[in-house]
Amino acid sequence: MNIPEKFSFDKVFSMYEELRQERSEWDADARLISEWLLPGRGIFQTYTKPRKRKLTSPRVINTIGEDSLYVLTSGIHGRLTSPAMPWFRTKWPDAKLNDFEMLVSWLQQSTDILKAGLHTSNFYSIVNSYYIEYAGYGTGSIYVGEDTYDDQLPFRFELLTFGEYAFSMGADGKPEIFCRTIFMSPRQMYGKFGDACSAEIQRRVKNNESGADTVDLSVIEFIAKHDHMDKDYIRIFYEVTGTGVHKGVKGATRLGNTPLGQDGFYEFPYPTARWNTIGSDTYGIGPGSRSIPDIKRLQEMEKAFLMATHKSINPPLNAPSRMKGKLNTLPGGKNYYANPQETVNEVYQVRFDYSGVSAAIERVEQRIQKNFFNDVFITSSRDPNASPLRTGQVDAMQQEQMFKVGPVTERLHSELFTPLLRRCFKIMYRKDMFPPLDPQFEDLINEIEIDIISPMAVAQNRARSQGVDVFMGFIGQAAQFDPAILDNIDVDAAARNRAEIEGVEIGILRPEEDVKKMRKQRAEQQAAQAKKEEQMAVAGMSSELGNTDASTMKTQAEAGQILADTQLTAIEGGLA
Repeated sequence: MNIPEKFSFDKVFSMYEELRQERSEWDADARLISEWLLPGRGIFQTYTKPRKRKLTSPRVINTIGEDSLYVLTSGIHGRLTSPAMPWFRTKWPDAKLNDFEMLVSWLQQSTDILKAGLHTSNFYSIVNSYYIEYAGYGTGSIYVGEDTYDDQLPFRFELLTFGEYAFSMGADGKPEIFCRTIFMSPRQMYGKFGDACSAEIQRRVKNNESGADTVDLSVIEFIAKHDHMDKDYIRIFYEVTGTGVHKGVKGATRLGNTPLGQDGFYEFPYPTARWNTIGSDTYGIGPGSRSIPDIKRLQEMEKAFLMATHKSINPPLNAPSRMKGKLNTLPGGKNYYANPQETVNEVYQVRFDYSGVSAAIERVEQRIQKNFFNDVFITSSRDPNASPLRTGQVDAMQQEQMFKVGPVTERLHSELFTPLLRRCFKIMYRKDMFPPLDPQFEDLINEIEIDIISPMAVAQNRARSQGVDVFMGFIGQAAQFDPAILDNIDVDAAARNRAEIEGVEIGILRPEEDVKKMRKQRAEQQAAQAKKEEQMAVAGMSSELGNTDASTMKTQAEAGQILADTQLTAIEGGLA
């Protein structure tokens, strides 16, 4: 197995440590997020077996932070990537190609096959959990692989949690080097890499020794932009153990002298998106980190509230020393003593402003919910006593709310969905799952454009149509006074612009060439009809003129006959 010198174990290990050192600036916040908001998520033991995951945190009493996060992630999933409705479409990179019916039909059929592939794979279950990592930690990554272990599935997805990976960005603003730690048992490692494993691992598995199924090993997965055969990215696996020290790093010991495996990818297999970044930061910042101060403050307030409640119900007491161990504080309990001066009373009166503290807690909860954009996705929380809104007002409010998450949608589009869907599209194309395509268009597959047409994206795009709608309304009113103003409007361009905004899929709109042909045929038919009507009118006029001439001649003939008869009568009378 030929490995480039710059990707030897020591150099890969050093690069991984440098990337982890850079990530350490975000690790502190990520640990707080795991502790206060997302218990059970996040891995911060890089080379040793992770601690037992705890799904609850003993410090969290009020779970409004986690509840608000799930409202946000469910809302994003339902309005951005719902499997129940189309949420993306594909286009050829050259707009002129979208006018060729053959190419449009091929792309539409291929896109439908891609959508079916996403449904049959584990994409929708993974992407829903991905939004939790993405919004909680501010950074999320998904593995998109074609190693499905099932010929019926075109690809598979795997969700990573913060801390188990580190990466660096290239000059183009996209991940260029990606390192990940995979925890395995000896049996799992041998099942995946076979005899490439170290002699110790092979011995433990083949002899079925104790610990063969214990997850105490680590595999470093290293991916870099580097030519590997005909592929653009190289991937190398190295074996380490979770005990010992390697190059001063505790918990890492090299076992094998050679890589466990080596392969490559045509596209980057770990699309990674950030919620928001500051400057050229590698990792992102999400609403989870911004909510931690309020979440911690809320727990302190809840503890104070509960303590005050407990003291009010079961206050500390002063009692005579002789009643030690004999005091009955149960409901209806009886205490007997001889000296009536010796009484049991409260140490102090608890005077707690329950209503004030409840209002303060509610304000903090509302602040946390707003930070997680719950007001965008929950409309039923509106005041039930408020006057009903008209449809136009509701639409305007919803569009205004969608603007709040607009930057998030744009980042997901560019950093996650476009590379992910392009990779899935090309995986299916390489596996011959699409209809045959003319070889001269194969190079364009790499540049297929992805548009997000989910309800959330369309709601944000509709803001672009407001100016057009207002302008067209003005033109319509002005045309009542002077129809000549319509000469300024290209109605076809307006229709196609609106279809683009509304997310109408390619294939519904007719190509411009077809529209021109239909209009030409319609004009020819109208011209032929007009000519026919003209001929019929001319023929009718000629017939009418002919009838008129015949009538005139008849009348003249009759008049001549009458005159002749009159003259003959007069002559005959004179002779007589």
